[in-house]
Amino acid sequence: MTHVHGEKASASADDRSEPGDGADVTNRLRRRAVMLCILTTAVVASAEIGVGVAFGLISVTAEGLHTGADLLDSLIAYFLVIIASRPADRDHPYGHGKYDSLGAIVEGGFVFITGGWALLKSAGVLLGLVDADPRPEPVTVGIMLAAAVLYWGVSRYVIRLADQTRSPLVYAEAMHLRSHVWITLGLAAGLALSKAGLSAGWSAAHQVDAIVAVLLGAYLMRLGWRIVRPGFRQLMDTALPDEEIRRITEVLDRFREEFVEIHGVRTRGAGVDRHVDIHLMVEGDRTVRWAHDLSHRIEAELHEQMPGVRLLVHVEPAAGRAWEEYLARRRVGRVVVRDCAPLAAEADHHSDVRAHQG
Repeated sequence: MTHVHGEKASASADDRSEPGDGADVTNRLRRRAVMLCILTTAVVASAEIGVGVAFGLISVTAEGLHTGADLLDSLIAYFLVIIASRPADRDHPYGHGKYDSLGAIVEGGFVFITGGWALLKSAGVLLGLVDADPRPEPVTVGIMLAAAVLYWGVSRYVIRLADQTRSPLVYAEAMHLRSHVWITLGLAAGLALSKAGLSAGWSAAHQVDAIVAVLLGAYLMRLGWRIVRPGFRQLMDTALPDEEIRRITEVLDRFREEFVEIHGVRTRGAGVDRHVDIHLMVEGDRTVRWAHDLSHRIEAELHEQMPGVRLLVHVEPAAGRAWEEYLARRRVGRVVVRDCAPLAAEADHHSDVRAHQG
């Protein structure tokens, strides 16, 4: 979208394109990733809960419930991915991308709550408030190792899909799935130690399982917060990461021979989409058509380097101090990414334009 104002003309045009083949591919990959997580967690959760209950193993039961929460969460995530894939409409002119961010928050919340449950349950065992009589068996360790192998293979594929789609929700699913590899390996090690302790007659061997559950709970709570934070930042319209802003600045700087200044750069994320707003200051005698063409070329270059970017350009004529500094730089433009007081600076520029027109 380009908005032009100033001495020559005042015009606006909405050039937002409808989602094309690239968006369709991204949506299919997101659905595939979540569906794969649903199938994987359904198989593993059934095995872990069954073994944990049968042998009285708190840590394995906690991991099974955690995996079961993943299953419920993945079903919710699949529903949210379907909504997030819808194109922009009258009620959602910027699209439905934030449903993707919401899904990441939901998943992180499930992980955090499960970790808290594991901490409380294991603390009760260690304090003697709850009786526990774990009976570790070789089959239990075998199931944990088999689950770790399955998680490793599936998570590798989901991580690749996360890289392709740039979806916060798929990244959350991938990070969560990969964490199960280390969790199940830790559980297997804890069960093996508990078995060895019981065989050696160690009286506190039954507490090894609870200690592992404490570590597991703390890890899950920390992981839950790490998953929630990026999605929450997107819902709060936090600026894009510094690395992405640097890449945007590099693209804008390639056109510095054609503009006076770019300022008022604002960014935010919405699921797989990135929204970038800029104020494009050009020489006052440029036509609306010329400025519109420059805006499109900048947007095309951004799309080439960062797929999923939606650019909003506000074009204005150069005047006052900005124009004088431009001439002092021998007509080479500059990009000002982080204005200390962008609204105040914009008001000053509008005053300069009105004075120039007067």
